[in-house]
Amino acid sequence: MNSLLKILGTFIIVLLTVSITSCNQNGKSDDEDIFDDKDDIGFITEVESQTYYLIPSPEGLFSFIRDGDLKYVKDVLNPTENMDKYIDTRAKELNFGIYSADLAYVASFNKYQESVDYLNTVRTLSDEIGISAVFDENLIGRIDNIIDNQDSLLKVTSDSYFSIVRYLESSNRTKTLALIVTGGWIESIFVVTNLIDNFDPNSDAVQLLADQKLVIENLMSYLDQNKSDDNIQRTINDLKNLQKIYQELKTEVKENSAPQENTDGKIVVGGNAKIIMTKEQFEELKQEVAKVRNKITKNN
Repeated sequence: MNSLLKILGTFIIVLLTVSITSCNQNGKSDDEDIFDDKDDIGFITEVESQTYYLIPSPEGLFSFIRDGDLKYVKDVLNPTENMDKYIDTRAKELNFGIYSADLAYVASFNKYQESVDYLNTVRTLSDEIGISAVFDENLIGRIDNIIDNQDSLLKVTSDSYFSIVRYLESSNRTKTLALIVTGGWIESIFVVTNLIDNFDPNSDAVQLLADQKLVIENLMSYLDQNKSDDNIQRTINDLKNLQKIYQELKTEVKENSAPQENTDGKIVVGGNAKIIMTKEQFEELKQEVAKVRNKITKNN
């Protein structure tokens, strides 16, 4: 199974993605031929009968908000001391993703000591979930020699995250990868929603959240590939209300750029389309993602 890191099209705001492949027992993807114009979507791409589920990396999300007018708020993070309460595998893997997102967040704002603290937490959890091999001597050396420099912090945290993705894919540990990516995405959305003080439907931050409508569909599809696993099914159930909120978001399409429907009746969004989020939907999203995230971090 190959790992592919891709840049999303101009319609998608986030810059970096994790590309996860999946196919069915016949070697043919479950979503084959769903999209006629894949270049306009950039989210599900067919390559050699495999489906690529593209999920934004936390670093990609937070490098975006750092360049905006959103402030750094440490209180929104999952404290590193909570790590000791994560005993079972599901809790460790989901919170590994959450801590990875927190690490990307503090690094994006050039918080040196916090970055070191979260790096150490991620390294400790990596050993407990059996992926410590990712942190080879070269990467550990880079971590230990991080200087108080924004580019160095971001580069090391980004490289660490993608090394983990590649390792899990090459080891065929799709269930672990699914939970880690889910945890990272949930934490990213939780942080962004809690940084928005004054709702503006036209702001880049709100549009970033609205565009996650496409992402959560990819995420749920990827989780569904492993739904026979109890930990994955529990996670799918936890995300259903969040998915429903996103499904209710409307899409605004410019003239002469009407969306198409596939055979399942799903809307295919083109490059001239914009997903709209109202203030009421934002508040509902903020409340629901907090509920899901806190359930994970409190290990309920």
